[in-house]
Parts: sequence; C-alpha cells; structure tokens
Amino acid sequence: MAHSAGHREHEIELLVEGRELKMPTRPWYPPVESLKDIFGLHHVTILGAACESGVERQRRVTRVKAGVLEAFLAASQHLGEEVARELFKQVLRRPKRGAGKSIATDRDAILLAAFDAAPGESIASVARKLHAKHQRLGNTPAAIAAQIRKLVQERKDREYRRRVEARRWRMAMRNEPPSLISGALTARKK
Repeated sequence: MAHSAGHREHEIELLVEGRELKMPTRPWYPPVESLKDIFGLHHVTILGAACESGVERQRRVTRVKAGVLEAFLAASQHLGEEVARELFKQVLRRPKRGAGKSIATDRDAILLAAFDAAPGESIASVARKLHAKHQRLGNTPAAIAAQIRKLVQERKDREYRRRVEARRWRMAMRNEPPSLISGALTARKK
C-alpha cells in the first residue's frame, strides 16, 4: 500500500479480500463548536448563559425576535393571517401538567364508589347526581361521566389481566408434581 501524492494524502488505503478500500482520515471526536439552530445561533449552555454579557444577550434576543417575525410572516403568506395566528396561539399554549387543583384528590375513589353504589343506573345519571352534590369532581356532568367510563374500563382491564395471568400460571403448573402445601390442602379436603 503506497501513498501517492495529491488528494490521496488524506486517505488510508486498506486491502481487504484483494480489494482496496479508501477511508478518509477524520478526527474521532465531535466538533468543538455546536451546530447552529434555526436562528443561526449556537445552543446556550448554563455556563454560557452565566458568562454572557448584556450586549451579547440583547443581540441574541434581537436575532430571535427577527427570526420569529420572519416565521410568522412566512406562515401568514402560506396559510393566511387568521390561520397563522391560531397556529401561533396553539404553539404558545402551555401543556397541561396533570389534574387541575380544583379537583378533589380522592375523586377517582369517590366516582367508582358512587358508580358501584348505584347498580342498574346509567353512568350519565350517576354523573348528573354527583355533579349536583359535589362541585370538585369535574366541570360538567359529561366530564364526570367520561371519567367514570375511563375508571370502569381501567378496572375491567386490570381484572382481565389478572385472570389471564392466573390462567397462565395454572397452565404452567398443571404438570408439576404436587408440593408439600398442595398435598396438605388436598389431604385436608378428603
């Protein structure tokens, strides 16, 4: 394997099964500078934010504002201003973080107990009665009914998974020799 002059200086030649493979010599470490984002700025680390001067921060804010304005104008041209505004509203909306604070902490237990206490009644009628009595179980009777349906379905799913697991164990153990405990139980029954 001989190196020739020119562009082949930066390549390593390997001989594998009688064929030449050329591999470029690249550093194994990642680039020192991070990639730029859509605003043409580098990602700010915690240390970078702490060391950033006020002037640098203002430049960064100005550049981001210009990029956001440009994105809005492009969206307005493609979708129309009303649709673009709706799109930006959706993006600005903060994601919900769990149940609201106005809901009772033991809501699920109360809803299941009320449903179980009224056999034969529909979920909607139970939800209407609960909404009339308790203000902290949900905003509307429909919301309470949806929550009851969800809880009942989860309970059914848990019971089904428990039965499947019990059957799986019974099937797995059917040809096993009797243990001391099972022998004692069968002897006691006789």
